[in-house]
Amino acid sequence: MIDDRSDDELVRDDVAGPRNRGFWLVAGTMALAAIVVVVSIVANLGIKDTIAHAQHSLLTVQAAAEWERTQTGSFETADAAGLAVAVPDVTLVGADTSSNGLDEVSIDADASSWAAAVEARPGACFYLRLDANGRPTYGSGTVCTGREASRSAVDTDW
Repeated sequence: MIDDRSDDELVRDDVAGPRNRGFWLVAGTMALAAIVVVVSIVANLGIKDTIAHAQHSLLTVQAAAEWERTQTGSFETADAAGLAVAVPDVTLVGADTSSNGLDEVSIDADASSWAAAVEARPGACFYLRLDANGRPTYGSGTVCTGREASRSAVDTDW
């Protein structure tokens, strides 16, 4: 079949082409980006609550350690055994025992410092350390022991 259109008509048709191709390219990209954002939000919904729970466990045990220091003048008795009665809702373990959950805190205590670690999720731990003056420092890492918290909690906030 022979096309009777002039060269000008053919060029105009080729240049005009499908007029909404650009719209669909932009709209499709935006729709895909929106889907990725929604999936990311839904996938990470529980992380905020998990982090808050882990930090609450640490702060609860910290309050008991500070009270013990106030009573005795030292953090030495603010270890897992010494705080077990004061914090019955949290399982306390020794300095070299790893925390295995939100309500299990590993504690490292000596006369001049106190540190604790809690596992927020596998491979993610929060640390809290108090120096001789009771000033807190914070940290995070993958090893969930009180001993590691003593070494790694060096930041002024989480």
